Amino acid sequence: MSAPLGLLLIASGVQGGHLRAPSDESIGLAIGIAVLVVACIPIAIHLRRESRRPKAVSDQWQALAVMGELCPHGWQAHITLYGWGAPMPADAPPARIPPVELEWKQFAEEPGKVAITRRVWAPTIGEALQRMVNDRRTDIEIEQIEQAVAEEEDVWWTE
Repeated sequence: MSAPLGLLLIASGVQGGHLRAPSDESIGLAIGIAVLVVACIPIAIHLRRESRRPKAVSDQWQALAVMGELCPHGWQAHITLYGWGAPMPADAPPARIPPVELEWKQFAEEPGKVAITRRVWAPTIGEALQRMVNDRRTDIEIEQIEQAVAEEEDVWWTE
């Protein structure tokens, strides 16, 4: 029994060490923790922005769902694919490859009345759908800003 008791006493003496850490080690540890905290701040900001950023649409089904939410009174889209050498509209942007034209309409509360008509151009159908969704999201943000300004009584500019 004396052998295990002797090992226990040796181990406890080795593990105990100093009761206080030297001041140099404490300062180094505090600086290390501060550096890690400072390094975590940009990561946290990036993750917070990423979580607020709307997800991109990757196919027509997602575009259908998102536009259904963004246009409560209905919407309609028309996609036109242009082939090599096809006559292009005058307002088409210059492109190396045949572009995709997506014209979309948002309907108003009154049945059959069109509130907004827009046209977007893109190199692919997927990008055209994404631009349509982005266009509508931008409209909603502008509408919210205009509504907040209209509700504000202290308008510091005059029209």
